[in-house]
Amino acid sequence: MIRGVPGIGMRAKLAAATMAVVGIALVVGTCIVSLALYTALMASVTREATSQLSVAADLVGREGVDGLTGETGAEVAVGTTVQLLGSDGSVVYSTSGTTALTTEHPGVGQVVLEGATPLPQPIEDPGLVVASTGVAYDGKLGTAVVGVSQDSQYEAVHTVLKLLLVGTPLIVLAAGVVAWWLVSRSLRPVEAIRTTVESISSRHLEARVPIPSVDDEIGRLALTMNAMLGRLELGRQQQNQFVADASHELRSPLASLHTALDMGTGDPTGRRWQDLAPVMSTETRRMERLVDDLLTLARGDAGMVTTGRWRDVDLDDLVVEEARRPRSPGRVEVLFEVEPARIRGDRLQLIRVLRNLADNAVRAASSRVVLSVETEDDSAVLRVEDDGPGIPPEERDRVFERFVRLDAARTRDEGGSGLGLAIVRELVTNHGGTVTVDSSALGGARFTVRLPLDSPEPRQAAGLSTKR
Repeated sequence: MIRGVPGIGMRAKLAAATMAVVGIALVVGTCIVSLALYTALMASVTREATSQLSVAADLVGREGVDGLTGETGAEVAVGTTVQLLGSDGSVVYSTSGTTALTTEHPGVGQVVLEGATPLPQPIEDPGLVVASTGVAYDGKLGTAVVGVSQDSQYEAVHTVLKLLLVGTPLIVLAAGVVAWWLVSRSLRPVEAIRTTVESISSRHLEARVPIPSVDDEIGRLALTMNAMLGRLELGRQQQNQFVADASHELRSPLASLHTALDMGTGDPTGRRWQDLAPVMSTETRRMERLVDDLLTLARGDAGMVTTGRWRDVDLDDLVVEEARRPRSPGRVEVLFEVEPARIRGDRLQLIRVLRNLADNAVRAASSRVVLSVETEDDSAVLRVEDDGPGIPPEERDRVFERFVRLDAARTRDEGGSGLGLAIVRELVTNHGGTVTVDSSALGGARFTVRLPLDSPEPRQAAGLSTKR
């Protein structure tokens, strides 16, 4: 067997996928957290600047420049600058520096904010958030200005961002390791199943895969595998039994033919051949029927259905023809009750279904067999009844198995090979119908075949020939 080039295992794929998902989630989360933190801090800064500006503007409006410089002057926080600008933009008063913080000249009651950006900037000195408003003092117009530092806010955002970015690779790596461990643990039962299945051969189908204690997908997989192995084992047993039964059935006519040949060749006059000819002819026909039955069942098992002969068939005509077919006189009377019933199907297969059921009923009947056909809803119902001993309820499913004979007292010559009903079920299924058996009002068995009136033509199995 040619092995493919080894690829990336499921563990590695799932671990890599987990790391990628976690990594992307952490990066996106880091950006969202940083942006949310920055937005909250900047809102705090702007509120502080606006609050300080309102106090400064109120003092200047009531007391002029002395309101900022006197004992009742505004309390200035660390990193905050308060200025009073003249109408020409010159610095009248400043708590820090001599350069005006703004060139704006808002009107009285109008507040202008500068320096606050919606996103953090990758710079070392972010500057000040400046709030300004127009004020009237000592009969003049000026501008009150407050500048608040952003350094602490930027530092907080950058610190959080660094911690998250440094922690992200560690978290991603930890997620990959945990995913690898979890997948390995989860796949351990799968590996046990694979190892067991690999060791099972066609001669040792009795082995079963281990079933995990946990009822999950893998546990259900193990149950399904064991059910499949059970079906394979049963199929193997049935195949072996089929071969053994077929060999046993063929041995009897072959032995008879071999004996006849020995007897014939032992007579130098050649007269014995005339006496042996009927026996050899009977055994040859018996072998021919058996081989034909085996071939029909083998084709059904292989899905080699007959195609190209699907046409309208009058089932009532087939019943009448079968009932009138010549049989050994005197022992069993074959009657019929028919209604018009036309179906789609293979005429030869339907004839074989009816003949097998009729022959089986004639062999089991004491004096009478009744064949009937009628339509019910979208189906044609064919019934074959006899007044024989009937079939016990516990045996009614088994009669459709191959090489099954319920009457142990019958000889093989009288009873057939035990394949007739198995062929009936195969051909009826091929027509999309069903066949069942129950008790008849005559006292014996009643076989009921239900066939759809418009049965679809079966598909031919791919790669198999259906020619005879």
